[in-house]
Amino acid sequence: MVYGTSYFPTRGDAYKYYRAQGVFSFQVDNKITDGEINIGKPPGYLGHNARAILQNDQGGSKRWFVAEDVRVG
Repeated sequence: MVYGTSYFPTRGDAYKYYRAQGVFSFQVDNKITDGEINIGKPPGYLGHNARAILQNDQGGSKRWFVAEDVRVG
């Protein structure tokens, strides 16, 4: 399974992502200040068999996702 995070590699990627949703750059800055979104790689332990992966996302942005290796049985 792959889950999107609130982490973007750069502020520019956050702007691109949210611009596609009609959000202005000053609103993105507020989200960063408020801790709603983060710039940089997700820190620390992500869970057993989980890893952070950087993928393309909407608006031409890149965003960090968490990929879990789910094994059955």
